[in-house]
Amino acid sequence: EMIVGIMGIIKAGGAYLPIDPEYPKERIEYMLEDSKADILLTQTHLVDKSEFSGNIIEIDREDLYVGDSSNLEKINISNDLAYVIYTSGTTGNAKGVMIMHFSVVSYCNCMKEKASITVEDETALLSSYSFDLGYTTVFTSLTSGIALNILPEDKYKDPKKLLEYLEDDITYIKITPSLFNLIINCEDIERIFNNSKLRLIILGGESINIKDIKQFNLINKGNKIKLMNHYGPTESTIGCVTTMIKKERIEEFKNVIGKPLNNIKVYILDKNKKNLAIGVSGELCISGTGLSRGYLNRPELTEEKFIQNPYEPGERMYKTGDLARWLPDGNIEFMGRIDHQVKIRGFRIELGEIENQLLKHEEIKEAVVIDREDIEGNKYLCAYV
Repeated sequence: EMIVGIMGIIKAGGAYLPIDPEYPKERIEYMLEDSKADILLTQTHLVDKSEFSGNIIEIDREDLYVGDSSNLEKINISNDLAYVIYTSGTTGNAKGVMIMHFSVVSYCNCMKEKASITVEDETALLSSYSFDLGYTTVFTSLTSGIALNILPEDKYKDPKKLLEYLEDDITYIKITPSLFNLIINCEDIERIFNNSKLRLIILGGESINIKDIKQFNLINKGNKIKLMNHYGPTESTIGCVTTMIKKERIEEFKNVIGKPLNNIKVYILDKNKKNLAIGVSGELCISGTGLSRGYLNRPELTEEKFIQNPYEPGERMYKTGDLARWLPDGNIEFMGRIDHQVKIRGFRIELGEIENQLLKHEEIKEAVVIDREDIEGNKYLCAYV
């Protein structure tokens, strides 16, 4: 029903805002109010998840599917809004990133070329619709005319159930390094990998774990399955920098995120917006057709983060807040955050947002939140009050 809803909204000329029903009621209502949404497309059993004064349509009602089902006329143009994704914000409230049609199409064309996707492929959605990690598979499949398998959360979050599914016709997937860690440590993983049609695993949403990559290389007989690292904030439309992880140069890939996609220009700049030399760290800035329109109903923040590109008149540039540097071979090395934002299991998290929520509790005077790593190298959040 979610894909039906998305396609219906887009074909009608609208833009969609995905909301995970597992979000707290307050967050759902905040997103609906902040986005000024007029229509809530939902399912009958989810209607009570939030208070909404607009028009509510229950997509699973059978009477909605009676009547004229002829195809709608194309009324969208390339710079119309396609969707809005809410990401974590430093003020304690999430902010909506506006993505246009041509940015999605541009990303899909680049990724299909990069991942060699053809009509012979098949994929699956292995993450929530509410953030864009899984949009790599959703939109590359829909624009290629290939099968997109929709897995329920209890199946893709359970490594054993997921592996059973991957034994069928799936040829490429995109997952977080955290889920990758659970999969490669499952019993009988070597047999499943070698018997499946899987040819490509795209890792995104957080930093890769070299220990897991080494473990994967031991069970990936004959280098049958390729690994791709995929980097990019939501503001760059799903992703903007990729690299194939080479088995023979594994140690080099600990922090290497790769090279820009064909629709993206990357700059490493100092505080004065000057280009930095190879090997010198600075802020990673993005330009090109993958750039989003900005933040929904936040013109000041949009102006602050989406600046004029000093090297391409008339173009905009997004300041990611990521620290990076160019390597001699043209790859980019990620070196962490300039601010207090982190990524854990694919979720982009402002530590300040969690701290602000903690401070709302009447018995908490001060709070600080940090990201830490366990002995396996997996990140988790730790709050001190």
